[in-house]
Amino acid sequence: MTESTEPYPKHLDWLRFLSAWLLFLYGSSKLLGRQFSLLPDVASKPVGSLTGYQLAWFYYSYSHTYAVILGLTQLAGAAMLLFRKAALLGAAVLLPVMVNILLINAFFSIAWGALVTSAFIFVSMLAILWHERHALAGLFWTQQPEEPEHERRLHRAIAVLVVLLAIAMMGVGLWIQAASKTSK
Repeated sequence: MTESTEPYPKHLDWLRFLSAWLLFLYGSSKLLGRQFSLLPDVASKPVGSLTGYQLAWFYYSYSHTYAVILGLTQLAGAAMLLFRKAALLGAAVLLPVMVNILLINAFFSIAWGALVTSAFIFVSMLAILWHERHALAGLFWTQQPEEPEHERRLHRAIAVLVVLLAIAMMGVGLWIQAASKTSK
């Protein structure tokens, strides 16, 4: 990537620092067992009686290792956000993590504050990535070598075959599912 002659926008610095602070809070809470833990009375309830929040926490509390990995990822990303040279890599690492957290918060009704916080961090990561969009487009698109002409037809035929096989497998799966329901 080339050095930009434009000054780095101050608002991105503030987004980086505030996002890093929030990620340090959420990441460390996972490492300390403050997130993804259930009270015994909730854990003993039938699954069908749990709220979306309780169900999500019930599921994620099953694996302490998952919480540790997620927490460490958030801490590593937060640390990268503190340094301008590493912020782009931090945003790229954190974006898929934040998409997942944002979707969980939204669709399992976790908590309004958690939803707003994850949306803020997600938008901040997008802003950091958007600032470098031309360099990223070059890295992931224009600087990539094209296929040789003699291989392009074969590769496109394989791509079509893969899509058709996936569609056929979904169709067969739906047919089997429907057949098993009617046989009961």
